[in-house]
Amino acid sequence: MTSKFPFIGSSYVERSVAFDCQRAVNLYPVKSGSGTAKNIVGLQGTPGLEEFITFPVSPIRGLWEVDASDRYFAVSGDKLYEIFSDATYIERGTLLTSIGTVSISDNGLQLCIVDGDNGYILTLATNVFGQIVSGSWRGSNTVAFLHGYFMWAEPDTQVFYWSAINDGYTIDPLDFASAEGSPDNIVAIKTVHEQFWMFGTASIEVFYDSGASPDPFARIQGVFIEYGCAAPQSVAKGANTVFWLGNDSQGSGIVFMANGYQPQRISTHAVEYAIQGYDNISDAVGYTYQEDGHYFYVLNFNSANTTWVYDVELAEWHERAYFSNGQYSRHRANNHIHAFSTSGIHLVGDYELGILYRQSLDIYDDNGQPKRWMRTCPHLADTLEFIYYNKLQIDMITGTGLITGAEEDMTPQIMLQWSDDGGYTWSNEYWVTTGALGNFKTRAIWRRLGRSRDRVFRVMGDTRTKVFLINGLIDTEKGDN
Repeated sequence: MTSKFPFIGSSYVERSVAFDCQRAVNLYPVKSGSGTAKNIVGLQGTPGLEEFITFPVSPIRGLWEVDASDRYFAVSGDKLYEIFSDATYIERGTLLTSIGTVSISDNGLQLCIVDGDNGYILTLATNVFGQIVSGSWRGSNTVAFLHGYFMWAEPDTQVFYWSAINDGYTIDPLDFASAEGSPDNIVAIKTVHEQFWMFGTASIEVFYDSGASPDPFARIQGVFIEYGCAAPQSVAKGANTVFWLGNDSQGSGIVFMANGYQPQRISTHAVEYAIQGYDNISDAVGYTYQEDGHYFYVLNFNSANTTWVYDVELAEWHERAYFSNGQYSRHRANNHIHAFSTSGIHLVGDYELGILYRQSLDIYDDNGQPKRWMRTCPHLADTLEFIYYNKLQIDMITGTGLITGAEEDMTPQIMLQWSDDGGYTWSNEYWVTTGALGNFKTRAIWRRLGRSRDRVFRVMGDTRTKVFLINGLIDTEKGDN
C-alpha cells in the first residue's frame, strides 16, 4: 500500500546521526497559503545567481542603498563604486584598505564607510569622496545613523561617539559616551526602531536620542540584554527586527532575534551543535532579504566554509551551498541589496571575487555552475522490525528540461541513495529522469529497494532546471523480525 512518508523538512542533524540526520541543502520549506494544496508544505529550490557586474578589483566588501535618492553603492577591493540598473558603474573613491568587511550608512546627504582604522565620506550632491581626518576620529568597525547623527564605536573599548548633525566630517571631541552596563567592548552598532543598539561581546545596551544638550544620547533604563555578540558582522536588520550570533559568559553559538527588547533564541539544538563545532565563528557575516513574502536571515561562516539560512515565516533552517569539483562550500553571496525601484532586483556580492550577482528564484544555477540540491529524510523505523521497500516516488515538478544545452539539462535526472546503518554510510547511486521539457506526466520512481530495520533516504539533483519537491510516497510492508 502506497502512503506518504515524512520527506519534506528542514536541516536538523543531531549530535548522533542515528537519532536524526535530516538535511535540506539548496532547498527551503514553503507553506501553502490556501490550505488546499497537494501538501501543506513543499520544498522550493533556493535562488540562483547570474553575473550582473564584475568589478576590476575584489572582493565585494559591502553594499548599500541610499533610500532617499534611489542610489546604490558597492565597496569592492579598495574602491567605492556607484552601480546602475543597466549594469554599468562609476568609481567614486579609493579606500586605504582592500580586504575585510566594511560597514556603511548614510544620512541622506552623505555616505559614510568605515573599515576599522579609517572613515570615509561621499558627499552625494557633488560625488566628492574624502577621508575623515578630524582630530577626534577614533576609528571604528561599525557605523549607524539616527536623527542626523552618524554613530561610531572606538575599537576595543566601551566608547561610542558621534558626528555633527548631517556632517560626518565634523566631530566634537566632547561628543562621546560609554556603554557601561557591562565591562565588555562594543563590537557593533545597529539602528533599530529609531534607537541605537550597542552590541558588546557579552551584553547589549540600547540608547535613544533624548534631545538633551550637550549629550543627546541616553540609555533606556531597564533595558539591558545579557547576551552579547560573537561575530560583529553577523548583526543584521530585517523583518522589522534585528538578528545576531550570540555570546555570553556561559558559552556562544546561539542565534538570536530581538522580540521587543527580549532576545529570542531562533537556532535549534542541531544548528547550535553545528555552529559550536566550528573552530572560528567570530568572522561570521549576516544579511537579510525578502522574497515571495519569506524573510531570510543568511549567516555565512567564513572559516567554516558553511552557510546557514533562517526563514522567519516558518521558523525553519536550511543550508545553502556552492557546488564545485564534487564538494559543497559556503554560498557565494556575502552581502545584499534590493536595487532599482523600477525593476526591483536582488543583488548580492561575491565573498571572494569582484562579481556582483543578480539573485532570483527564476535563475536555476549559480552563474552557470549547476546548483546541487539535496534532501536527507528522517529515519524510517518501526520497532526496528524489517520493512520491505517495494516502491518510492518523489512527487515533484517534472518536465522542466531545457530546450538546448547539455544532455543532463535537456533530460534532467535525480538520484536516490539510502543508508541502512543509521546515516553513517550510503548505498550506490540510483538515477531516474524527471522528464524532458513538457513531459509533465513523468514520474520520479524507484522500485524493489530491499529491506531494512532502520533506513534513511536521500535524494539529490544538480541540473540547471527548476526544482520544487511536493511530497514523498512509499509502498512498504512489514517482514520478519
